[in-house]
Amino acid sequence: MFLVGKNSPECSGLPKGCLLYKTLQVQMLDLLDIEGLYPLYRRVERYLEEFPEERKTLQIDGPYDEAFYQKLLDLSTEDDGTVAFALTKVQQYRVAMTAKDCSIMIALSPCLQDASSDQRPVVPSSRSRFAFSVSVLDLDLKPYESIPHQYKLDGKIVNFYSKTVHAKDAAVVSTRFKESEDCTLVLHKV
Repeated sequence: MFLVGKNSPECSGLPKGCLLYKTLQVQMLDLLDIEGLYPLYRRVERYLEEFPEERKTLQIDGPYDEAFYQKLLDLSTEDDGTVAFALTKVQQYRVAMTAKDCSIMIALSPCLQDASSDQRPVVPSSRSRFAFSVSVLDLDLKPYESIPHQYKLDGKIVNFYSKTVHAKDAAVVSTRFKESEDCTLVLHKV
């Protein structure tokens, strides 16, 4: 899953192969925002309404096996109008949202200088050494059915933001004109 370009994991400054790099790589599978994804979700839904028995074949509810993950590698952006393209983008979105919402826990514990720690890796520092472990939590795939909810929520957020910005701009403009009803435009030579 290697993405190329200005907004790629390679430009992140993270060492390749580390947990954060791999997590970022998965988070970047979300090539479309929810507004771009929702019509693709609706395409899959229309198909499932016509052929409900295909839900299992399309692996919407699993199994999330190697075949499922191989489909995620298709980073094409040219919509050919097929259900397969739509489903790939929907599944990439679900996986990316899962990675965006996971938790990474790092536990550090002091280690005696002379103690050998064969069980856990050790981080040396200038004064002492620390044994550590890393865990990734909450990796349950985001539900397919959550996409309409996310679409509505995103719309509410955008509408609220637009109203707030518009109201703020209107307040600034109205106080400017209240201070001085006479408005003169002055042009200067450049």
